[in-house]
Amino acid sequence: MEMSRRQGTTGMAGTSLAPAKTRLRRRHIAARVALALLAAIGLLLSLLPTGRATVRAALLLPALIAGSESPPLTFAGEQVRHSTTTVPSQGGTVSLDVYEPTAGPPPFPGGREGVIIIPGVGDNRRELQLINLSRSLAQAGLVVMDLLTPTLLRYALSPLDSDALVQTYEALARWPGVDRARVGILGFSAGGALACLAAADPRIRDRIAFITLFGGYFDAETLLRDFGRRALLVDGRLQAWQPQDVPVQVLANTIADTLPPGEGPILANAFASPIQPLPADQLTRLSSPAQAAYHLLAGDQPEAVDANLAALSPQMQQLLAQLSPKTVIGAIRTPMYLLHDRNDQYVPFTQSRDFDAALTQAGQGHQYAEFGIFQHVEVRSGLGIGALLGDGLALFRILVALLQPAS
Repeated sequence: MEMSRRQGTTGMAGTSLAPAKTRLRRRHIAARVALALLAAIGLLLSLLPTGRATVRAALLLPALIAGSESPPLTFAGEQVRHSTTTVPSQGGTVSLDVYEPTAGPPPFPGGREGVIIIPGVGDNRRELQLINLSRSLAQAGLVVMDLLTPTLLRYALSPLDSDALVQTYEALARWPGVDRARVGILGFSAGGALACLAAADPRIRDRIAFITLFGGYFDAETLLRDFGRRALLVDGRLQAWQPQDVPVQVLANTIADTLPPGEGPILANAFASPIQPLPADQLTRLSSPAQAAYHLLAGDQPEAVDANLAALSPQMQQLLAQLSPKTVIGAIRTPMYLLHDRNDQYVPFTQSRDFDAALTQAGQGHQYAEFGIFQHVEVRSGLGIGALLGDGLALFRILVALLQPAS
């Protein structure tokens, strides 16, 4: 009986364990197949440029969306060092903040991508979002140079600053570990115009990997028209728009450089933040071009915008043309990426729409994306997950393209 009972028990156990062992074997096989697929995907991502760019974009995206350092990059990215240097240019000494990986370039592709960042007007070198962006790009394997010129420091623009970009490009192209064929330019706000002027320069135009313009303008004259009428032309209809003080101040400082010494400071000081209207008696003592520029910047004669634009001096009109990407797009040879927020109160988003239309008409390769999660070039706070996901996907696609040279 005892033997019979044991045999019966053994038989019953064998019957119930057989399917379980089969299921376990199948799970092991499935797990091995999954691991093999993951290994194959990992190998593919590591070998193909698009794959490496995709991984880097995924790691970098949280830093752009959150406006802070990316935890995945902090954990898995490269160690970064920060240094400063200068280069001479026609407009004066250019200050450069350099963020780079501490290790040498990887054996494949053998050289690092370089990116010049023009963060707009003023001294933004201690701005946390710029530092986080620069560090995150360096953690992703790029060498970054943040640029500041004497003209940008005083909240103004000058065509001479295109030479500052050319000299910076040459410095970055010679930087240890950087592949000179993988150097691009990222221009924020007014820095986008300078990026375009440099990209059209015969000295470097055939060597730039890309230019990306975020929140930039296309035509300085139509920008001044938008300021003058305090409205934008959107889909054939005027839409009320109120600019922030900073871009008005920048245009005032820029235009003031064309006026005589007795008038330039008056115009510039009138629009130093906070803006204070000029007394009527002081305004009437200015020359006709200076008065026209004042009314356009103040937006107090919206019905006379065209007349005031026509009353600008030839020097003012020439300067506006020289500072406009519109005048040089035919000479740009590199891929272009245009990004703009629809609610921008610094530079109208219609400027980038006009840029996009002009490039499309000219048959020039480019990508254009509009967003709703930024205020000018900084991420707005308190956004819902839907807005972040929608705009995040568009930003991710452009990031992958921008990181291709690094891969």
